[in-house]
Amino acid sequence: MKKSILVLMLSFFFFSANSQERRLALVIGNGNYRTSTLSNPENDAKSMEQSLKNFGFKVIRYENLTQAKMTEAIDDFGNKLKYYDVGLFFYAGHGIQAKGYNYLIPVDAILSSESDVEYNCVRADRIFGKMEEAQNNMNIIILDACRDNPFERSWSRAATGHGLTFMDAPRGSLIAYATSPGRTASDGYRENSPYTSALIQCMSIPNLKIEDFFKRVRAKVQEQTKNQQTPWETTSLLGDFYFNADAELSIQESKNLDANPVIDNSAIKSNRTASPEIKSMAVLPFSNYSEDESQAYLALGMQDAIISEIGKLGTIRVISKTSTFGYTKTQKTIQEIAYELDVDAIMEASIIRIQDNIRLHLKLFSAFPEEKQLWSKTFDSDISNVFNLYNEVIKTVANEIQLTLSSEQESKLSNVRQVNPEAYQAYLTGKSHVFSLTRESQEAALDYFQKSAEIDPEYAPAYAGMVGVWGVLKQMDYVSPDEANPKMKEYMSKAFELDSENAEVYFFDAVMKVWTNFDWEGAEESFKHCLEINPNYSEAWAYYSHMLMCLKRSDEMRETMKHALEIDPYNYIIQVLAGVELMIESKYDLSIEKMSQLQMMTPNNPLLMVILLQCYAETGKHDLAVNELKKLLSQVADESVVKTLTEEYGKSGFKKALNATANALTESSSFISAQHVATIYGYAGNADKMLDWLEKMYIRGDPDLPYIGVLPFFRPYHDEPRYIEIVQRMNLPLGDFE
Repeated sequence: MKKSILVLMLSFFFFSANSQERRLALVIGNGNYRTSTLSNPENDAKSMEQSLKNFGFKVIRYENLTQAKMTEAIDDFGNKLKYYDVGLFFYAGHGIQAKGYNYLIPVDAILSSESDVEYNCVRADRIFGKMEEAQNNMNIIILDACRDNPFERSWSRAATGHGLTFMDAPRGSLIAYATSPGRTASDGYRENSPYTSALIQCMSIPNLKIEDFFKRVRAKVQEQTKNQQTPWETTSLLGDFYFNADAELSIQESKNLDANPVIDNSAIKSNRTASPEIKSMAVLPFSNYSEDESQAYLALGMQDAIISEIGKLGTIRVISKTSTFGYTKTQKTIQEIAYELDVDAIMEASIIRIQDNIRLHLKLFSAFPEEKQLWSKTFDSDISNVFNLYNEVIKTVANEIQLTLSSEQESKLSNVRQVNPEAYQAYLTGKSHVFSLTRESQEAALDYFQKSAEIDPEYAPAYAGMVGVWGVLKQMDYVSPDEANPKMKEYMSKAFELDSENAEVYFFDAVMKVWTNFDWEGAEESFKHCLEINPNYSEAWAYYSHMLMCLKRSDEMRETMKHALEIDPYNYIIQVLAGVELMIESKYDLSIEKMSQLQMMTPNNPLLMVILLQCYAETGKHDLAVNELKKLLSQVADESVVKTLTEEYGKSGFKKALNATANALTESSSFISAQHVATIYGYAGNADKMLDWLEKMYIRGDPDLPYIGVLPFFRPYHDEPRYIEIVQRMNLPLGDFE
């Protein structure tokens, strides 16, 4: 009887908390500032609005408010709050401290010095005052507003400093900051800032008191930022508050009075179905227990191969290798990893190699509703039979996750395939170099692929790998099309001759058809065939997306790139390709942010320089555009060309400097990229010479020709007859990208 009363009381309490409590929220996201752009505040505001609505809030959302509009919105919110029990204010954008006070920065603020802040910004105290005047039961203020901002960087050293200062929470309220007082917070590299992302994730956890809620948020942000950012709260709350009060869950938990307190993984459990069905999986980096540490490439190669082979099953989504690198020697639990990668199951593996013998030990875990080891098995093989080992792994996985194989799949997995151990080792070592786009890494990969083919002339993947390397060397302007194209044709023919049902062979065939042969129909057929063989081939999805972009099939492009990023969200090459698409969609500030972050990883990547050059030029940031062009020319041109750019820009401005630079570049003795020259003449406004070099691109069969209909610098010339003629010869669609 007592238990029934307890259940009834809990049901009444949670019903009251979720259904009777009147909740009102004001959400503001300021990102489109005059001097700079933050990529995430608008996304943060939209995401927060949806989450708060899910938990009973009526939400008023604004984006990119001026000082006058921001003040008006806060005052209006305060007046409405009188009729609600709980008030919540969320702000994402620039915030600043000045002379002991905190200010939220509207998008029209001009802050030449600290003294301008008081008259151009909105003091945070304003929202506190309006909330106190409302005399409602409880107020929550969340400030994702400590992002490092461009205003205070130019101030004198006497200025107050970074971030926000500490503020006492008024009676009956809680103030939450994205980071600790005086520190700055990250805007993030995904759709939301780390802080907002953690807030949204933790809101879905049922029956968390607000104090525990923010503890969870703090732990997640510290984890995401590698302890570089620590959220902070100050509170004077008098009662309890739950974002997500779940009576049903509480009833179930109340049946066991000795149950442990809620732990972190309950957040994960509560958002997952109790069904053990596995539709997605991540294969973690292999633990290498071989005596020779140089065998690490074998562990990487085997992980990649098993991911690829499982992906070929077609009915299960498998996270790509590059997106699991961060979990090497991780201390995270299976559920934590599965939650972060959004998968149902995790495979762990260890490998030991002694001479030509391999022992592979695998464990498969289902993650939800609770962590459970499905099986553990050891596979032994000599390296020449490694493909049959993969077949055994795939059959075991399919059996354990209750996946019925087709007769065709059964037949393929029954084939006995052998490989020359030395050829396979050389191939795997080559693959370990291809992910970097530098010339040195590509040449190293080419050497290993050539060695693999020399050892075993019948090994098709080695030839496909060489096609890919020559394609990158050509695309990055390290070699001319005249040098690369015959080699690509030769190696592609050989790869097809040896293995006409290899996904990688079809992928490189599609790449060659797009960026060498300009055969759109043939390329699409090869992309589709590749993805039929391996639906989890993330690079194939990404490059297919670029072809769709060039054909101005914008909706298909977005969906295809989205799929690539779902499979492989941390793949460097895919992120670069996605950044190009942001530029083509005129999302210049977002592309700048993403590409600048990637440039920190690979500062000498010329493709990133070209993307940033165009984004800066399109947004009128000429100093930054010239800086990227200098870096690019220092890699591909004589020193005299860089000197011309520097001197002419100082004397004559942007367009005249670019025109003089293009003239100097065409007169230099080094190999000239026609696309680079056309780009420079295009931004110089020299239509005749830009079109001359566009025609040279066509004559040369330049690999950048597929992009002529979408690249920003071509847009002013879309009505030029010479431009229209080449676009039509290329069988590309005319008109603007939508």
